[in-house]
Amino acid sequence: MAALQTWSVNHQFETIIGATGPIENGVLQGDLVIVGGGNPFFVWEEAFSLGYALNQLGIRQVRGNLTIAGNFSMNYESEPQLVGNLLRQSLDSRLWESEAATQYVRSGSRLPKPQVQILGSVQYVTSPPNLQPLIRHRSLSLAEIIKQMNIYSNNPISEMLAETLGGAEMVRRLAAEAAGVSVDEIRLINGSGLGHENQISPRASVAMFIALDRHLRDTDLTVADLLPVAGRDLGTLEYRRIPPHSAVKTGTLFDVSALAGAIPTRDRGVVWFAIINRATGLDALRDDQDWLLQQLVNYWGASDVLPITLTNNLDGTRPALGDLARIDRVN
Repeated sequence: MAALQTWSVNHQFETIIGATGPIENGVLQGDLVIVGGGNPFFVWEEAFSLGYALNQLGIRQVRGNLTIAGNFSMNYESEPQLVGNLLRQSLDSRLWESEAATQYVRSGSRLPKPQVQILGSVQYVTSPPNLQPLIRHRSLSLAEIIKQMNIYSNNPISEMLAETLGGAEMVRRLAAEAAGVSVDEIRLINGSGLGHENQISPRASVAMFIALDRHLRDTDLTVADLLPVAGRDLGTLEYRRIPPHSAVKTGTLFDVSALAGAIPTRDRGVVWFAIINRATGLDALRDDQDWLLQQLVNYWGASDVLPITLTNNLDGTRPALGDLARIDRVN
């Protein structure tokens, strides 16, 4: 909700790739520079296609360093040296370890394996040097990133989005304003929700879902495009018995299980709900939540026609990671 108060559903985070020297006979005579723009979903597949794009520019070797500046992360990691080493490996298939090689196969990519050899070291600078921009890499849309974040309850993506927005306190304020509730009903210490200190009232949870539904009416998307949908998306909903077509979000700590979202019914239309249980034995708690929702649908009747709110346009099962259409040559 906070992210959509700041960016549009179609917003893309841009990463600029540039050079500090000319390209001569396949060799970049200088540093390869990566200027991050806050993309929280830059993973192996995105790096593989970036390496291919550099090969297409004629770059086979970098005489200088791999220099990273700005807000750049990879594979949900943000520690600069680790991120730099991951990127260096991904750009040169001759360095691939098992995880990278496996992901390349799983992705079904038809692109040739990239080969960009970096002779120098990995460097991290607070501000980018003077460089010649070569490539602009655009992330998946914000809506697609949020969808993947929610399907798998990906805490690192959530944390990175929150930090880019200005931190937990900014998320708290933006979400409360959008939902029309007091900030006292939303208590956050981080962007992921991990930790008992993160507390949101049931009323605020439901109000945020309703506000999200209202916000999306001016777009071609619905809450089903941003939340996992029972019976279609796996991730945290795999093995759950939530009524089909429900758009929901799970929340889990070692002694807490929460579930909130919307179920379609015949007599009451879309019913928004929030459930929280605190005890040990998470599987039993989840079973109880699923049973309760099933009883509500049995009581109010299953919807014969899927409400517009719970229809979807985005296919969350196959995000187009590594798509060359999102990589633009600058000159």
